[in-house]
Amino acid sequence: MTASVDEFAASLASLPPSAGDAILVGVDGFSGAGKTALSEALGRREGIQVVSIEEFYPGWDGLAQGPARAVDGLVEPLRDRRTPRWRSWDWEHDREGPERERPLPGPVVVLEGCAAGARVLRAHQALTVWVDAAPHERERRLRDREDWPVYAPHREAWQRREQALAVLEGLPEAADALVRYHPDGRLDMRPSPRG
Repeated sequence: MTASVDEFAASLASLPPSAGDAILVGVDGFSGAGKTALSEALGRREGIQVVSIEEFYPGWDGLAQGPARAVDGLVEPLRDRRTPRWRSWDWEHDREGPERERPLPGPVVVLEGCAAGARVLRAHQALTVWVDAAPHERERRLRDREDWPVYAPHREAWQRREQALAVLEGLPEAADALVRYHPDGRLDMRPSPRG
């Protein structure tokens, strides 16, 4: 099925709340798949806020810890109808930054990034999406990114970690939908292989 970002955004707004009053949507996939581009496009629509799970990773070695930290800082406050607050990682100085509040008026909150579809997060998501692209396309996109010089030294180790975590978390099979996001704004969507 092909859809536009506007159509997809409207479908998200029609989902039932899954974390307090918020409709929490996970957008996961390997680096360079188009998660951030899709999420940024969704975030330009009224009523949709985007949070990057990268804010919860404790550094380059912290991919596996990101989901639990996102539950503590984002999901639990949403579930309890409180304002989320967390300490984002300061990537420039390689340390935890100051704690801050993050009002998310919603109703849709998109959590995007590698590990956003982990089990501990899926339990609170109205929808979990796996964004995919061909390996050569993902690599091209990564090398075209503005932050490639910072990311490049960590690429091989990060790729091993994200692939191992996907296997551990049962992804992409456990996602509700598989999506390919095209630069023109089209989304090719299909249900998860789990049916």
